[in-house]
Amino acid sequence: MSLTKDLVFLVLQFLDEENLQGTAHMLEHETGYFFDVKYFEDILLNGNWDEAERYLSGFTKVDDNRFSTKIYFEIRKQKFLEALDMHDHNKALDIFNKDLKVFRSDNEELFKEIAQLLILDDIREHPSLSIYGDTKSARRIMAHEVMKIVEANPLLYGKLHFPKIRNQRLRRLINQSLNWQHIRCTHPQPDPHIKTLFVDHVCQLGEHSDLQSFENNLPPSQDMPAIFPTSPASWTSSPSTVTHSVVSGAICLGAPTNPGGTFNSFNSTSSRDII
Repeated sequence: MSLTKDLVFLVLQFLDEENLQGTAHMLEHETGYFFDVKYFEDILLNGNWDEAERYLSGFTKVDDNRFSTKIYFEIRKQKFLEALDMHDHNKALDIFNKDLKVFRSDNEELFKEIAQLLILDDIREHPSLSIYGDTKSARRIMAHEVMKIVEANPLLYGKLHFPKIRNQRLRRLINQSLNWQHIRCTHPQPDPHIKTLFVDHVCQLGEHSDLQSFENNLPPSQDMPAIFPTSPASWTSSPSTVTHSVVSGAICLGAPTNPGGTFNSFNSTSSRDII
């Protein structure tokens, strides 16, 4: 892992600790380094289809491979079915023309079946959808199926687990840097005031009235003590664990089989100001 990539993960951890999850997910999407499976599953369950595709597009496109194609298809199919189930024919037709036609070349017969749904009063009249439940249960089944495909997609290998990083690692590194800068000060003071991180810290002569006394009483061989705390009060690791399973299967009209599995992302931790 490159140092630049390490830095991105440290920023992601910091954003999570500061409860800036929205910004963190934007960074995940823009860098493509970490795919938050818990976040992705949640937006599927909430029916936030535009955000689901936007987030996914940072990692893979619809025609990258068969896994990616099926993920996009399942999302758009569910959006289409929900519009039909709400009898919003205009919306369903718009989804059909704009979102589903891209899959026509993959399966012409399936595309014809989907088109037939537009003329039905109830989508459950179609044999493949006879057991279609309510919106909540249908989304849950779809989300589980999609998450299995996400785990099996080679383009997402190595991106589903957040690295094991001790809490507040970025703050710790900054504090270590401040201590090093303070040790190198020409006139180090016992209680320096840090006003900014934009420039290196330098103790100013005359900042404290007792500077001369402090310097005179410091033994020549004694190292400067650490002025800034170098670690939080407690340390815990919060790795992400995702159970992987190989998934294969063609795109289909009917509801996918409801799989099991647990999907977790790195946990949020409350940070304290140590700088």
